[in-house]
Amino acid sequence: MFRLRRHAGGRSVLKIALAGASHPGKHRDHNEDAYTLLPEHSAAVIADGMGGLARGEVASRMVIDTVSEYLSAGHSADDAIQQAHRRIRDHSIASGSERMGSTAVVLCLSRSDNTAHVYWVGDSRAYLWRGGQLKQISKDHSFVEDLIDAGAISAEEAETHPNRNVLTRAVGVRDTAQIKVDHMTLPLQAGDRILLCTDGLHGYLPHALLLDCLQQYSQPAALVEALVARTLADSEAGDNVTAVCMAAEG
Repeated sequence: MFRLRRHAGGRSVLKIALAGASHPGKHRDHNEDAYTLLPEHSAAVIADGMGGLARGEVASRMVIDTVSEYLSAGHSADDAIQQAHRRIRDHSIASGSERMGSTAVVLCLSRSDNTAHVYWVGDSRAYLWRGGQLKQISKDHSFVEDLIDAGAISAEEAETHPNRNVLTRAVGVRDTAQIKVDHMTLPLQAGDRILLCTDGLHGYLPHALLLDCLQQYSQPAALVEALVARTLADSEAGDNVTAVCMAAEG
């Protein structure tokens, strides 16, 4: 876990703690999820690769490495994700891997104004925990999310829909030269926690248990370990599981 202080001019100073955890899951011998913490840039990244064989692992690692490289060079998170998209797409075309791709969620904290910026593609998620309330701040790019928006199914029906794992947007897909990256900005307050997680966690861990973990564990390192352990305790949890938490303290 990393801790840092942010000096924001005349604003109050927030201490920031970052931690992450990942596990291949109970029924898999490889991990197509990946994450990184970039405390020197007040940033974190998660990715969930897809494509079968080793392609998913390659795609998620390319997201992590490319975004880390571009953020370190001073580029925006949007530009970093676009570059990851191009690199995965080029690799996919060169290797003949038609189904290669990845989700991505990038969290960047602005040092100057205590602001969090979240960028995402796919169905990996970002949540905000504030004042005992949990809110999903990202919106899944998925087939079932489109059905929910259209009023065709409920959120509860989406959880068991046969096409719930079908994405409508992913980093590196071959049929588009540029990917649309969604972005949310929110002011940080002392006590806030932002959780990033792949669908191996949010798709299996009941909402009540997610809330219970957030209420029980205030430190990011303990929280992410507990979230992964609780997910693995679910008899149906068979996917890779990844969680990253950022906590803002006064």
